[in-house]
Amino acid sequence: MARLSSPFILLVISALAVLNGGCAARVVPRSGRYTAILASPAFPEEGTSGEAGTHKHCRTTKATFLAGERVISPRPHEQLDVRNDLPTHVFWGDVDGVNYLTETRNQHIPQYCGSCWAMGTTASLSDRIKIARNATFPEIILAPQVLINCRAGGSCEGGDPAQVYEYIAAHGIPDETCQAYEARDGKCKPMGICEDCAPGQPPQPFLPGTCKPVKRYKRWTLSEYGHVHGGLDVDAVGWPVSNAEKMKAELATRGPIACGIHVTDKFYSDYKGGIYAESHLLNFMNHELAVVGYGVDEASGEEYWIGRNSWGTYWGESGFFRIKMHHQNLGIESDCTFGVPVAEPEEREPEELMTDGVKDEPSAEQKNRLFSINAFVKKGTYHDYDRPCRLSPPSKEVRELLRTVRPHEAPDYDKTKIPSSWDIRDVDGVNLATINRNQHIPQYCGSCWAHGTTSSMADRINLMRGGKFPEIDLAPQVLVDCVSGGGTDGCNGGDPTSAHVWIAVNGVPEETCQNYQAKKNECDDFHFCQDCDPVKGCFAKTPPANRVYR
Repeated sequence: MARLSSPFILLVISALAVLNGGCAARVVPRSGRYTAILASPAFPEEGTSGEAGTHKHCRTTKATFLAGERVISPRPHEQLDVRNDLPTHVFWGDVDGVNYLTETRNQHIPQYCGSCWAMGTTASLSDRIKIARNATFPEIILAPQVLINCRAGGSCEGGDPAQVYEYIAAHGIPDETCQAYEARDGKCKPMGICEDCAPGQPPQPFLPGTCKPVKRYKRWTLSEYGHVHGGLDVDAVGWPVSNAEKMKAELATRGPIACGIHVTDKFYSDYKGGIYAESHLLNFMNHELAVVGYGVDEASGEEYWIGRNSWGTYWGESGFFRIKMHHQNLGIESDCTFGVPVAEPEEREPEELMTDGVKDEPSAEQKNRLFSINAFVKKGTYHDYDRPCRLSPPSKEVRELLRTVRPHEAPDYDKTKIPSSWDIRDVDGVNLATINRNQHIPQYCGSCWAHGTTSSMADRINLMRGGKFPEIDLAPQVLVDCVSGGGTDGCNGGDPTSAHVWIAVNGVPEETCQNYQAKKNECDDFHFCQDCDPVKGCFAKTPPANRVYR
């Protein structure tokens, strides 16, 4: 099976660098935000066409750009001989061994939220940023919560993916270290776009602390956006092109796209793997996801699309699926959109922020207490030295678990062969570091002990696997909820050694099982791995054994 080659990916990245210098919900711009007015025809009644089952509609039936597309360059299919120039197989998770896909998400935790319209679009755009930056550090995860807060196309009740691109092009969007995903409808205030939190100061309680807007942060924007199926209906040599061929050209040339799909109960509940096929006379788009590749089955010769969902890594093929190409299977070739990110972010200046909702700055006395120990701490660093988030020295209640000889104790150890410098962000030109975090949002939490252990462990997993797809991001929230050894107490600080011991005994799941909430919950099966449904509510989920790491 042919794969995308290095010269092809270099051509794609070069092209990106050059490019960067109805029955639907109506979205009305108002005071720097978008307010969704969900018209009833856009969201068919639950169970319309008899298939939706427990999947609640989270997407308008048609993606509509209110001000039209912004297309300033020829579309990929207009520059190619699509019958001869396109590779037979494209998967952005493996381009000559390099993974250009960002993390898999679960839109339904910590409570159910119909945010597929925000998830599918930001996932494909995050991937395209990674492609444009040649997978270098840091990996950028755009913040879908900002789109929900600002009604940039919709809310947790669903929305229109097209208007996500319009909002991002007009206002920009930060990454998730500015705004964590909370699966709820927030407010479009400065704190709903980029925030950070400090520990509470007397007479206020230590937790949950005091939060305020971040006045200077990076935002990502778009140079182009539009419908994948737009443009001329012929390629560069004059051959007619189908929707599928336009999708292939866009995918192979510029990266993942966002597509609507008609989710049925069978697909939602029963799909476990393989090439899925389900056709209907009429398709009603009710879900949005990212299409990240295509291929041909070697045994049957059947063409298929590769999609990434936002239902967790325990669904389908580790959060992904394959679906038969052509014949309008679940309508996946009907309504797809794309955006072209600007390769480098803009810096948002303080004066650009709205003034409503800004919390008061800490008093001079509070600032002195915050930075009373180390006078060289950079202004803006939130840490209370009187209440450390790491208990030190490591707990004496636990013993080390060693099954191998330490590297420096090995008989063949030669210190002269140790490199003078080594950086996981650039190992022979490859970034093997996993995602950056912000432990202090959506409220203050002294969980450095949990973040440090899970991040280093995730990095080591990535290092062991050579950075191959998929990226594994572990769940620090599970440790915050469950570790108690060595005096560990959730957001009040903890012992990293005890965290390692707990992981060795119990394992830790990926973050699509339990996202970070910056607060301590009960330690039970539900808070180890959960999922939520619009009908059944939230419930414990048993992750596959191979998705729990020790």
